[in-house]
Amino acid sequence: MTLDVTGLSLRDLTSCGGCAAKADASLLRTLRSAAYDQQGNDTLVGLAAPDDAAVTAINETTSLITTVDFFPPVVSNPFEYGYVSALNSLSDIYAMGGLAKTALLICGFPEVLADSEIAACVSGAALACKESGVEILGGHTVRIAEPIFGLAATGYVHPNAIWRKSGMHDGDLLMLSKPLGVGVLLSTRQSSDEAIALEQMKISNLRARNALADLGQAVHAVTDVTGFGLIGHLSEMLGNSALDAHIQLPTQAVLPKALELFEAGKRTSADIRNRTALNRDVLGLTESGFQAAMFDPQTNGGLLASIDPSFEIELVERGFITIGKVVTGSGKIEILSHQ
Repeated sequence: MTLDVTGLSLRDLTSCGGCAAKADASLLRTLRSAAYDQQGNDTLVGLAAPDDAAVTAINETTSLITTVDFFPPVVSNPFEYGYVSALNSLSDIYAMGGLAKTALLICGFPEVLADSEIAACVSGAALACKESGVEILGGHTVRIAEPIFGLAATGYVHPNAIWRKSGMHDGDLLMLSKPLGVGVLLSTRQSSDEAIALEQMKISNLRARNALADLGQAVHAVTDVTGFGLIGHLSEMLGNSALDAHIQLPTQAVLPKALELFEAGKRTSADIRNRTALNRDVLGLTESGFQAAMFDPQTNGGLLASIDPSFEIELVERGFITIGKVVTGSGKIEILSHQ
């Protein structure tokens, strides 16, 4: 039997969608340790330290980026689900400084779902890839209880232009390319809130990547903000460095409707997970709605970059938001009152 989901949301087929479905950071640390043996001579970025994608040396001017990402339905429409899933997968390549080139589809759907709905999901991904200059070469499809969809993608980057999560400098500014709040909007399951979130999730990070690439060596560290929320991904950027991050979100860093929900006490199920998974001191924490945005899981969230402060105006003019700074310290995150 197949089920025409015209009257049934894809999200009704899953318990947790988008990047909110990510396993918590502590489990990922355990799995990374279990998988890691030793780094090969051609491996430039592997399991030795957490990062957004793997990078392998090809020659003196070219390195291969590989990544994989998939998640359960995050929106109701299958075409939009495929479109957002593809962009989210490609984002990891952009976060490494590269350009995406090829992709393989990762498809898992229950038997009750009509073939036309599965095809619509693939069509959405195909359009996102076409717009990004990426060719889909194949894929793998299985039958499972809850839908999942995403890409295994490859791209290229010059060996001297790889961006890492680590590498922040004392005095850097922290710049974010998209506002926060997608997670809480999706959690209401209201069509109006989903529409606001979808508009944000359909923004490719390619443009943000290109803006950062134009700065050259002024870019010191980059990641994309997804399921762990802003604070979780910033914590990964700090790593074991002798640096602190001071965060001061301006009003434009949070989507207005999302802020209304936060202030009303709405939180996603990932909020507690993202708070308890932190393995460093976070100063200045309160229960304010504005701070809740920092723990909100994002799907295809923006790029978070640590840059030379002399380039702040240039990035602001290209859509980035200044959210904090990096100072000498001991690995703490301090949250200041918002501007």
